[in-house]
Amino acid sequence: MGWDVLSNSAPPDAHSNTPNAQQAERAYVRAFTFGNFLIGTGVMMAPGLLIVLSNDLGASVPQTALLITVAAIAMCFGSPILATLTSQIDRRTVLAGSLALYAVGHALCAFAPNLFTLIVMRAITMLGAAIFTPQAAATLGIVIAPERRAGAITAVFLGWSVASVFGSPLSAWLGAHVGWRGTFGLFAGLCLVGVVWVFRVVPKGLQGVPLSRDAWIQVARHPALIAILLVTMVSGSGQFTTFAYIAPYVANTLDSTPNTLSLALVLFGLAGVIGNVWATRRIGKQGATSNVTISLISMCVGMLTLAAVGSTWIGFIVGALTWGAGVFANNSSQQARLVGASPQLAGASIALNTSMIYLGQAIGASVGGAVIANAGYRWLPLIGATVLLGALALSYRATRKSGAES
Repeated sequence: MGWDVLSNSAPPDAHSNTPNAQQAERAYVRAFTFGNFLIGTGVMMAPGLLIVLSNDLGASVPQTALLITVAAIAMCFGSPILATLTSQIDRRTVLAGSLALYAVGHALCAFAPNLFTLIVMRAITMLGAAIFTPQAAATLGIVIAPERRAGAITAVFLGWSVASVFGSPLSAWLGAHVGWRGTFGLFAGLCLVGVVWVFRVVPKGLQGVPLSRDAWIQVARHPALIAILLVTMVSGSGQFTTFAYIAPYVANTLDSTPNTLSLALVLFGLAGVIGNVWATRRIGKQGATSNVTISLISMCVGMLTLAAVGSTWIGFIVGALTWGAGVFANNSSQQARLVGASPQLAGASIALNTSMIYLGQAIGASVGGAVIANAGYRWLPLIGATVLLGALALSYRATRKSGAES
């Protein structure tokens, strides 16, 4: 995949193995990793604050969970649309601008007078996430040498893992002690750091490939890409059947204190970091498809463990660690899998992959709400594990389709 495919103007020393070029690559990875940390923290803030929001706004947990569902739908449709609209804008403006939207939007969310207003404002705010994550990955396709590209993409997803370890648990803890309004306000200030960092690292005038209607049509007609994207959607549904309700799930099955929820999220996040580092180091030798298979199995086993013995501390720890180890390894490996299946369509396919992640979250949150209403919280991980088994079957099918086209 050369510069004529992905960029109208390549930075100096692009795809070079000189020390300066590799140093520049590391600067991109660090900035985008922090950006993804912010994106991940913002996305996962709502599940951690669900009980606090429900109590303060006088709504039931499933009603409050519309914060997750509506925002996920907005991100699902917003990602490909905004990828098209911003494809001819230079990367610095797009990436720094998306984080600026994130900062302003979360600041405004802190002043929302009611649940309806908060749902609308958060949905608009989360369009910043719909832009940043896929465009950061696509930008790495421009500035990173081909032999280091898959590793860089998976490394940037470490930001999501770190968000699980620090951002999500801290936001849950802050929500219990300073309220959800103060939590949103503090997070908005942190987002400004990301705006400045990305603006300083990404050079002015760096262009991506324009995304036309033909690009989307080519993706739609590419059986391997469609099969891979379906895996993302179904696996996201399986995860968020439980994770969307992680706060009330922990409160109902383990302990209702804020410290317990924060500790549970830290365990989940630590496993995510380990899984993502494992995926980053392994992907160059074993490939993205193998990573996806192992990560899906890990998530499924973790949820089954929670379903069986999650009401005990030992059972919960084992289940959360096993589940968490697969989550971000799966997301990052799926992106690398798409790039490998069709490098020329990476800009469009990665944007659609982000859409599938958020569509899966919306479906999972809706399924989880129905499970709670009809069977209770304890059934959430069992239903999630069942959906993940479907994702595993679809992944096997996607592998066969990719092999048939190669």
